[in-house]
Amino acid sequence: MADTFSYDGACAYIEDAAKLGSRPGLERIDALCDALGHPEEKLSFIHIAGTNGKGSTACMIATALSAAHLKVGMYYSPALTGIRDHFMIDNVLIPEEDYAACVSLVAAANETLEEPATQFELETAIAFTYFCQNHCDVVVLECGMGGRDDATNIVRNKICCVITSVSYDHMQYLGSSLSEIASVKAGIITSDCPVIAFDSGDEVISALKARCNITNSSLYTVSAPYPDIRTNLLGTFQTENAAVAYRTLCVVRDEDLIPGCDLSEDIIKAAFVNVKWPFRFEKICDRPAVYVDGAHNERAAYKLKETIDLCLCGTNIILVIGVFADKEYDKELSILAPCAKKILTVQTPDNPRALPAAELAKCAGKYCEDVTECIGIDDAAERSLNAAEAIERDGGPAAVVACGSLSYLYGFKTLVQNLTPPD
Repeated sequence: MADTFSYDGACAYIEDAAKLGSRPGLERIDALCDALGHPEEKLSFIHIAGTNGKGSTACMIATALSAAHLKVGMYYSPALTGIRDHFMIDNVLIPEEDYAACVSLVAAANETLEEPATQFELETAIAFTYFCQNHCDVVVLECGMGGRDDATNIVRNKICCVITSVSYDHMQYLGSSLSEIASVKAGIITSDCPVIAFDSGDEVISALKARCNITNSSLYTVSAPYPDIRTNLLGTFQTENAAVAYRTLCVVRDEDLIPGCDLSEDIIKAAFVNVKWPFRFEKICDRPAVYVDGAHNERAAYKLKETIDLCLCGTNIILVIGVFADKEYDKELSILAPCAKKILTVQTPDNPRALPAAELAKCAGKYCEDVTECIGIDDAAERSLNAAEAIERDGGPAAVVACGSLSYLYGFKTLVQNLTPPD
């Protein structure tokens, strides 16, 4: 029998499970949920897959449903600000004592398995346990990777499925073509389940239609933003995410998928205006201007470039970047480097997948003359602020844009805010 953990003990238990790495498949999560009494069967889900925009779209949907007086759980990955922030009810993080209690239950169940669960599987079971204990009306559930073999796909009570933009990422797991990738993501679609999908092109839509035909599910495609929908989230890509979230909420309302839920236009629009989601072209500092964005693949890089061109036109950009070695970082740099006056490379800390800063700097040097390898995120934070301030002292506009892996952006954000206290 596992111990009843303190909060620190619970954190250590989950962090230790990371050494098992990523192992797609539903066998372990099924066994784990069975040992817990299948808490997921007592919940209803809006299930979200896609390459980019899952978190922002999930947050908009969850915020609107909460505004419509539902108790809304939200589970997403990766963690953005700490180990507990995967788990939210009505935009409030799971309390430390509840986290420790849920980890204790899941750890005890994990001890009964022939093969121990991975970190993501444990966290998925924690989410089900916590949301079930709190009697959530609906859970907005984001896939970790892919869809068909993702641990979240153990759920069956799906109100609807959402597919955000689909592009190339995690090809070693999902396939080398958009059709293959989309087919894996379409694996979340179950029988007679409405599907709302961003139109990512013919290959993607054909794969989604094929799955919908098999499951007798209705497909609603979203190909353009809604001009009267506004969100305070910055970035050109957020118009796409808002369009998908809005269409999803309209389908939920118009088909009465959550009986008794009052999703008026006023509620949806007000929720979108008030929504908050970190690390999506988030401005974290004004003097100098500093933005953080989790762009970590080719399509996200194009969208970030569009945003820089639109929002920071004529500004000298200091680009800070840190990525995983299994990402197409050369493509990302080829897109973003032309925007930058200076590039600082950093190695994401404490992660075996991290690309060394020196290797990233060598690649960046193909596209930018002024590239500096940083020895850590503290060095990157200090150097980027100093570079921006030097440009501004000479009379030029400057901004820092830090992008790439979310695994370093939280630390970078914290360091920058400590170095630039508010006036």
